[in-house]
Amino acid sequence: MNSWRHYFSEPMRSVKVKEKTEVAETTGKQQWTAAALSTVIKLNNIIGFLPINIDKTLKAVVDETYNLFNPHMCCIYMAGEGNNLELAAFRTSDGLIPDLHIDSAIEACSTLRDGLPYLACRGTSCSASICPNRNVPDNADISHACIPMITGTDIHGVLSLTYQPERVLPRDKLNVLLSIANQVSTAIQRYNLFEKLKKEKFEIERTYSEIATLNEMLTKKIEELKDTQNRLIQSEKLAATGELTAGLCHEINNPISIILNRIECLEMEAKELLLPESVLKDLDVISSYAAKVSSIVQDLLIFSRHHPVEFGHVSIKTIIETVVGMLRDDLDRNGCVAHMDIPHSVHDIYGDADRLEQVFRNLIANAIDAMPDGGNIYIDARIPSERPDFLLVRIKDEGEGIAEENLHRIFDPFFTTKKLGKGSGLGLSICYGIIKNHGGDITVKSVLNNGAIFSVYLPLKTVQTV
Repeated sequence: MNSWRHYFSEPMRSVKVKEKTEVAETTGKQQWTAAALSTVIKLNNIIGFLPINIDKTLKAVVDETYNLFNPHMCCIYMAGEGNNLELAAFRTSDGLIPDLHIDSAIEACSTLRDGLPYLACRGTSCSASICPNRNVPDNADISHACIPMITGTDIHGVLSLTYQPERVLPRDKLNVLLSIANQVSTAIQRYNLFEKLKKEKFEIERTYSEIATLNEMLTKKIEELKDTQNRLIQSEKLAATGELTAGLCHEINNPISIILNRIECLEMEAKELLLPESVLKDLDVISSYAAKVSSIVQDLLIFSRHHPVEFGHVSIKTIIETVVGMLRDDLDRNGCVAHMDIPHSVHDIYGDADRLEQVFRNLIANAIDAMPDGGNIYIDARIPSERPDFLLVRIKDEGEGIAEENLHRIFDPFFTTKKLGKGSGLGLSICYGIIKNHGGDITVKSVLNNGAIFSVYLPLKTVQTV
């Protein structure tokens, strides 16, 4: 009985052990499958975040793959510049940095060349691809799996694992590696697309910035063109008016001279003949208005540039002091005070003293007229830093100012903001013509009810213009 029992009991125990082994293997496969599914889902969630931080994403992929397969090393190599493979993320059992094969060219990697996974066992490796030269001894037996990361025609790199040769990489585990590699390929492709979009966005913003700069420059050029056009129109107006007035002035000047001469004679005769006082007053009125007509004619002659000019070295300080002295009665009568700040070091210029005297007489007289209730007039001269080849003379008043809509017309012939009978509208036009004839500029800045500043730029270089 004992022998039979022994005969039957031994096979029974073998069957039970085999069944337990099969159950354990099945349970292990199920557990690994569950872990693999969990890893794939986790990586899918990690890769799904936007925007992608490629370094952190690849590190997470390597860590999860390492934890799932428990290899000797797990690496991701990305296609870099120059068609070379560059180590992007890794994890090794000894913590050392893995080596890339001496030939890192993408064309030399059979995995990427064929576009298929490469599996090598017992010491063999992917030809001219990823080889753990440093971390595994030369005589060690290893197995190697190299999975391509390719999307369409775009090569992104490889996923590389090395492990002990006794471990077999079955089809289901290879499929998991392929799934992970596909996820990484998608992540890298999206990352590259985002980087491309960022670069294009930067280029577009830079282009818009350049366009904005060009628009500003264009706007500035348009303003300069408008200013040049206004100056041209002003010059044409001056030329046209000059031609018109030149002939009239000569025709009017002679009769007016005769009238003034005859009035002087009549006044002398009236006193000798003891004519009534009313006749003498009438003669004074006629003489006054005739003199005014003569003055206007002289202004027109100057405006039309048919008046002889004489250029020479002149002192602006002396000219302005002379003008202020001439207008002293008008200043006192209107309660105005002239403040002069003209250093002795101010250079002499080359110009027509009489013409320049007329310019500053007109400008200071206008400043007096602009302050009927009195005020201060500030006159200064200096070499401006923005135009070092010119002498700048400024005349500032505290008067009524000039309306903005009139600023562009202030130098037009016959334009005036004064009341009827107070001015001919030629004063500033004559000033403009004289300064231009000297090779300079005259500008005005003003705010209504806040005074005006006239700036006269005269060249320091010798100018001889007639």
